[in-house]
Amino acid sequence: MTNFGAMDLSAGNPGGAETVTGWLVQADEATLRRYLKLSEKLPVIMLISDSSEASSRVRAALQEIIASGEGRLVGIDVDIESSPQLAAAVAVNQAPAALAILAGQPAPIFKGEATIQQIAEILSQVLQAAVQNGLTGKVSLGAAAPADKPVAPELIAAYEAIDRGDLDAAQTIYEKFLGEKPADQDAKAGLAQVKLMKRLQTPEPGPQAQLFAGADRLLVGGDASAAFNLLLDEFAVNFDARDAIRTRLLELFTLVGDSEEQVLAARRRLASLLF
Repeated sequence: MTNFGAMDLSAGNPGGAETVTGWLVQADEATLRRYLKLSEKLPVIMLISDSSEASSRVRAALQEIIASGEGRLVGIDVDIESSPQLAAAVAVNQAPAALAILAGQPAPIFKGEATIQQIAEILSQVLQAAVQNGLTGKVSLGAAAPADKPVAPELIAAYEAIDRGDLDAAQTIYEKFLGEKPADQDAKAGLAQVKLMKRLQTPEPGPQAQLFAGADRLLVGGDASAAFNLLLDEFAVNFDARDAIRTRLLELFTLVGDSEEQVLAARRRLASLLF
């Protein structure tokens, strides 16, 4: 039994094309109300997470899979530590866990950690159920509403470290900040940028060094599609290196921007190779 019935669902956006600011967004009560309304059009995946490594891995897998769905499903991330009342609304008291919400009705889909392949299979079944129930709407990725949001002091400190050429300090600041706020897109993009700058200064070691350096050169040269395809071509045949290549791809996606067509096309190909 859930407490969703007590929530006012009339606060959703009026008719017209729906946009979301991210494929897996952090939940608060207002966002949850909006996503409950969205669930009347398409499936919503609710992640219940905490600060554990297991939650971090599940979060990254969900983000990747939902992004590859091109708007046919969306995700919301409930932090059980900072928003226990939201987790209690769906009768979940452990993390990680996930539920699918169809037409305002939540149903558990897994508890504990699951692999990206397992999650992909589960979400494929959710999409099939959504189609059977006529929930075939789509959303697009759009910018957040303009707001005078102050820049976090930590991010300012990272910018200053970059300006004075201290990339190691900037990386440390970004990584610490993301440890506390893992969904912050500005920090994710900043960290990816710093890592790229460091690689351009000092080539990284490792078995995929030549491959990754080639992708970096293509990206810096303005050909993001070629950079992605170089990595995807290797991903298709080198099964031992798949985790490393996928991680690098996601980092480069963050640099280019999730809503860019080159990224969307690369995500489609990555999803087809994975699943």
